[in-house]
Amino acid sequence: MSDPSRIQVLISKEEADRFEAYCREKGFKKSPLIVRLIREHMNQAGYQTQRVLFKGNEIE
Repeated sequence: MSDPSRIQVLISKEEADRFEAYCREKGFKKSPLIVRLIREHMNQAGYQTQRVLFKGNEIE
């Protein structure tokens, strides 16, 4: 990752416990798995980064 950004999400304690158990059982580290799941979801949806058409409308 050349220029990483931090994101934060809130999930219920039950879902957090479930995710933690899944990662532990499957041998995944949580952060890389979340990144992979987000990337796979966007790829499956066919989402590509939108080009800037007009100067001053950059997405940050």
